[in-house]
Amino acid sequence: MESVIKKDSGQKGKTLAVFCGVHGNEKAGIYAVNKVLDSIDIKRGVVFFVFANLKAIEENKRFIDKNLNRCFFDDQKGTSYEEGRAKDLIEILKMSDALLDVHASNNPETIPFIITDNGFDVVSSMNFKIIAKGFDKLEPGSTDEYMKSKGKIGICLECGYVGESRENTDIAYNSIIQFLQYFNAIDYRIPSYNLNQRILYVDEVQKVTSVNFKLTKPFKDFEVVKKGTIIAEDENRRYVTDKERIILFGVSGKPIGAEAYILGNWVE
Repeated sequence: MESVIKKDSGQKGKTLAVFCGVHGNEKAGIYAVNKVLDSIDIKRGVVFFVFANLKAIEENKRFIDKNLNRCFFDDQKGTSYEEGRAKDLIEILKMSDALLDVHASNNPETIPFIITDNGFDVVSSMNFKIIAKGFDKLEPGSTDEYMKSKGKIGICLECGYVGESRENTDIAYNSIIQFLQYFNAIDYRIPSYNLNQRILYVDEVQKVTSVNFKLTKPFKDFEVVKKGTIIAEDENRRYVTDKERIILFGVSGKPIGAEAYILGNWVE
């Protein structure tokens, strides 16, 4: 598989990047990008279609050595496979005006949502009811955080549960088309959605502290967690909410240092 496919229209326009497979087992974006490549012509500007974590895609793993989506730093000096990939892919991001990065959630109890801090106009017509912001402060080294740090648009799609990738290909495909049509890169058009999108601001992340760290239960994405709820425990403490919160990514089985869960609140 070719990891970077450049489509240059030869006409004036934006330079765009569409990433998939940053986590190699998140297949909806991979299926969707292949479908776009087979069906859509770029009419203006340049688009880079990137199968980001190629080894992990081939091995159907989330990553080989470490989470690629925490590796995007200009001063990256690491020697792991993912750190090397990030150094290469940063060169594409430097050339790009905007990024769409297609992901999926490991939580079976999830719904599709968008992560962005500066792409609200772009995503306003996409078929997602929830936009989460604030991740740039909680997750340094992600693709969308890197773009924002450069004053460019960075958008991450969470296209439902990773175990339902075939079922979620359409939402990924339609969103890629809408991203490209927003920047006038294509002539093909699909209808826009007029949803009352809700915004979640996230501001707290808890990482897995030890092999004894465990959640008190599986949490649905966007579940309301009441004040005083014990979310997790390890050998040293209980992790208790000091006010009502909304939780994301609260599933067990993550390695030490990974994000055990993220907390936020709705923006009214």
